[in-house]
Amino acid sequence: MFYAYLLGEISLRRHGTAKGQIFLLMILVLVGLIIIFALLPGLSGRRRVAPLVEQAVWQVGGRGVSTANIGQEVEARVVIRVVEEYVGSIVFRVKKDVSLWFDSDFHVSTIPVDLAGGEKETIEIKFTPDEASGGGVGGLRGYFIEVEFRVTRTTWEMENTYPPRLIVKA
Repeated sequence: MFYAYLLGEISLRRHGTAKGQIFLLMILVLVGLIIIFALLPGLSGRRRVAPLVEQAVWQVGGRGVSTANIGQEVEARVVIRVVEEYVGSIVFRVKKDVSLWFDSDFHVSTIPVDLAGGEKETIEIKFTPDEASGGGVGGLRGYFIEVEFRVTRTTWEMENTYPPRLIVKA
């Protein structure tokens, strides 16, 4: 009888150990699957290369400028080159650069684009400034260009100096 009890006890321990090992194995497999699914989006598709802004300029009457007057028609012009195919939209913004405050959109345009790799596109927006630069703290410093590439979820912004940003005189 003692022998049967001892065999039963050993059998239960082995069985309990096997259950623990199976449980541990299931946890490890579950953690592995979570890690694989977390990394899968980054591994499955290649990253898209953002288009390049080759040139961003201001023009008045067809001539390049760095200053303009209130009420004068200004053309914001950007030349974009794509490295690989880009089919989607580009959001072109002329923004007000406000001193010590949040910049604000002044003119926004969404342009559909369908370009093959290596192609260039020139985008132009005409606008009329309504406020002069130099308003002091919280005042307008000038205007700048921002280009958002929706497909690649990237944004290009004009350098934060004058020029290339536009100064507007009264």
